[in-house]
Amino acid sequence: MSSTNAGHIFEVAHQDASRYSGTGPVNLKDISEADARKIMSEEHKALGYRPPPGSLASQAQAAVARHETQRAGEPNLTLNEEQIRQAALADAERIRQQKQSEGKANLDLNAMGEAEARKIMSDEHKALGYRPPPGSLASEAQSAAAKHPDASGNVESTILAKAALEDATQIASSNNGAQDVDVENVGLAEARKLMSEEHRALGYRPPPGSLAATAQSAAAKHPDASAGVDPAALAQAALDDAKRIAAERGSNAAPSQASPTSPTAQLNLDTITAPEAHALQSEEHKVLGHRPPAGSAAAQAQSVVDHRAHVPVTKELAASLESQEHKARGHLPESGTIAPTAQSLADKNAQDGGNRTLGDVGL
Repeated sequence: MSSTNAGHIFEVAHQDASRYSGTGPVNLKDISEADARKIMSEEHKALGYRPPPGSLASQAQAAVARHETQRAGEPNLTLNEEQIRQAALADAERIRQQKQSEGKANLDLNAMGEAEARKIMSDEHKALGYRPPPGSLASEAQSAAAKHPDASGNVESTILAKAALEDATQIASSNNGAQDVDVENVGLAEARKLMSEEHRALGYRPPPGSLAATAQSAAAKHPDASAGVDPAALAQAALDDAKRIAAERGSNAAPSQASPTSPTAQLNLDTITAPEAHALQSEEHKVLGHRPPAGSAAAQAQSVVDHRAHVPVTKELAASLESQEHKARGHLPESGTIAPTAQSLADKNAQDGGNRTLGDVGL
């Protein structure tokens, strides 16, 4: 059982994998708690101070703490010690160069107290326009200060403000340039708004890695959440990201004139099936040599499928799938594909009050 995505899986996997070439030998989705501790130790030793938010060590610890890695509970090392050491050294060098080029303040979070953490939170909140997310400097500072609220790193307020501003800038740029959108905390309504606006601006469905696609993936985990962003800011963020995508594809035309023929643009995460997501994951894994990272087309597809596997199929969901598949095919979807299957499940659920999901039939 398939969708209109089936014919694009191979090309999308190869195209998306090219975005991650040369990203390093450590895949954070496959590390254990012991690996995370070893990375932190090696990077701490290389830097001479605790690795800051955004470092490989910090991301590794966060991944394990949030159980985002499949081996979080394993007590022993699963990676080669030399591989860990080289990855930590490389990231420490990256951080040193970044600090030298940007003049970024070296803040010792272990010596930071509550007053300094409040200052950073206030300044970074003001710079972002929303509460700094987990992993931000402000969030890490608050967590550290909670352990020693009366401490003080004796850091001048101007240095704290500069560090907060630099971290806010980094978060905004890593958020696909959407400085006003906390994409990891958006809800379904905000994600739909972003998808609608960015689709309109591009002239085709926003591809994996776009602000809209990332927002949809995040919203699937907490549909009733809200990042508290007004519609105008969402529309502007979507337009900005559409311009970024058009520029990356080498187009000098307006976003709405960008070509819709890219295989990535034709991948519809709303209708992708479990077998297609598995094929995408397998092919992209093969190309990369390691598990596709968070934010990749394969990871986003799997996230959608995993979420959908726990959601009972309603007539509204079935109608949405049929509409999208009909539009993509130019005719009604054939029997056995995802849309008719969803309709059948929705009818049965309506008749007997059941909770059948697409996951129940392997989709």
